Amino acid sequence: MLLQTSLFSLLPAMATALLVPEPSGPYPVAMQVRALTDTSRRDPLDPTGRAQHRRVLTSTFLPVERQGHACPVKTVPYMTPSVADAYGDEAASAGLPSNFFGSFEIQFCDTARNPGYRRQRKGYPLVLYSPGFGHSRLLYGAMARSLASQGYAVVTVDHPYDAKSVEFPDRTVVPGANISEEDAAAVQRVVQVRKDDLSFVLDQLHNNSTLDCLASNFPDTIDLGKIAVFGHSLGGAAAAALTRSDDRVLGGVDLDGMLVDPIKSLGVQKPFLLAGRVNHSTTDPTWNQFWPHLGGPRMELAINGTKHGSFSDRPLLLSTIKVPDGARGGIEKELGTINASRLDAVLNGVLTSFFDFALHGRRDRLEAISYKFPDVSIQRENL
Repeated sequence: MLLQTSLFSLLPAMATALLVPEPSGPYPVAMQVRALTDTSRRDPLDPTGRAQHRRVLTSTFLPVERQGHACPVKTVPYMTPSVADAYGDEAASAGLPSNFFGSFEIQFCDTARNPGYRRQRKGYPLVLYSPGFGHSRLLYGAMARSLASQGYAVVTVDHPYDAKSVEFPDRTVVPGANISEEDAAAVQRVVQVRKDDLSFVLDQLHNNSTLDCLASNFPDTIDLGKIAVFGHSLGGAAAAALTRSDDRVLGGVDLDGMLVDPIKSLGVQKPFLLAGRVNHSTTDPTWNQFWPHLGGPRMELAINGTKHGSFSDRPLLLSTIKVPDGARGGIEKELGTINASRLDAVLNGVLTSFFDFALHGRRDRLEAISYKFPDVSIQRENL
């Protein structure tokens, strides 16, 4: 966590489950978790060198047409036990109740309980997501669900040994390998592995049998001709690397993340969006270094009231509890001042406007983004 040690010492321990607030879009969202094994790669991040093949874990978030009736709801833990424990240790050291992340549940549409859904044959664009350095895909589950509720199929990907903990459906737990963000060569290697993970997931989505498993009971279809990628922090660098290297990807978004070589110097020739906190470039020179190497349509946006930690589920989770007045200053220093529900609206507006442009060629919403959302300012652009 990016919170100071004593901020939450006044908060009571979480005794009952808390529900993650509902998404804001018009579509109910179904979700499937699937493990995928890449038999063409030995795991390059396994510190023991014993792993035979690279395994990744995905969550697929799927918008569901209402078809005139409510969708049955299923409630699941927000995080699996080992991942919650990993974040619980951090939370406790920051003054949060140790079970803070493990106390949440999240709801989804349960299409398996409603076989009456008729296939609409509506194809939803696909968006891949790579999380921040060292983090679990689960810390971004509410963000992914919210984007899916706007009409996008979203696949979040865990990168084992990079993430602090990955718990597979068979209860196998892969702890983080404690890769140092100060080790430039190691970080570059992580970005390459993430890019390969994402490309492998796309390969699997183009396999009909795997796609059927990833989207089981989904009454609609995924449009594999309309694919984009985004990521937070180092996930943004992975998004840039995939956008450059994979012809199936039409555009990418970096949410407040630094770029690393080689992608920082190679650049991207497709639509690409940099979006982050105000004055990002004054503390992270890589955006300025990257900008001249963007040969396709490009834009940089600043979102007022955000910090680096804003681009995760943390603000939304914290909005469900009463935070002591004395703690607010420290929270704002790390997570920003923007209201969680407002941040959700702004992020969805920014992302869907860019994806409309990158995937469908519609630029009007993106060009008007600062009028629609005064919290957003265009720093530079060349569309």
